[in-house]
Amino acid sequence: MVQTLSTLSLRGIVKRFGAATILEGLSVEIPLTGITFIVGASGSGKSVLCRLAVGLLKPDAGEVYLFDQRVDTLPERKLQELRARAPYLVQGPALLDWLTLFDNVALADPKSREDGRAEEAMTRLGLLPFAQRKPPEVGPGIRKRAAIARALVLKPEVLLLDEPTTGLDKEAAGQVNDALALVREQGLGVALVSHDYDALGKLADRVVQVKDRHVGYCGPAKDFARER
Repeated sequence: MVQTLSTLSLRGIVKRFGAATILEGLSVEIPLTGITFIVGASGSGKSVLCRLAVGLLKPDAGEVYLFDQRVDTLPERKLQELRARAPYLVQGPALLDWLTLFDNVALADPKSREDGRAEEAMTRLGLLPFAQRKPPEVGPGIRKRAAIARALVLKPEVLLLDEPTTGLDKEAAGQVNDALALVREQGLGVALVSHDYDALGKLADRVVQVKDRHVGYCGPAKDFARER
């Protein structure tokens, strides 16, 4: 897979929820190559950026661009196509407990059973030994990796993840971080919201810090680590 040259561009973004202004005139260009960590205090608007990127939220003002398309004006049909290219994974793995992990992964596209994409995605993340187990029968790290594999079935260009290791113990978090490192090595861009600064130090190529309703930092992870 050739590494994507896509960019997420947010220009003059204002986002309010009721009387609370979360983002106010935020502008940033984020190259979606390697692994980008989106960090900031709780409630600063980190997750809002990801949801704006794929049209799950619309700004009150400003423009959002992804894959050279203006996201905030796209019709829903086009947004669905965009989300296949850039799946957004919420905090929980969102698996169906009564289906096997293989069946859960194949839910992304039923054709993936026959054309081998479901098996390929599970193989890439070391999940084939667990393919016939159900989510309650495996640990949280395996469940989260299955959610990532389900997204890989779509052959995306970028993965967007919201707090992928929140609530996991050290072993499970390590399994998820290993999976993210693997998909980066395979050329897939990853952007994730995270409070895990240990993982940031090991995985991040780039950091975007949301601070005071704007972007406080956007640049190489090594320089961000020196500033902290």
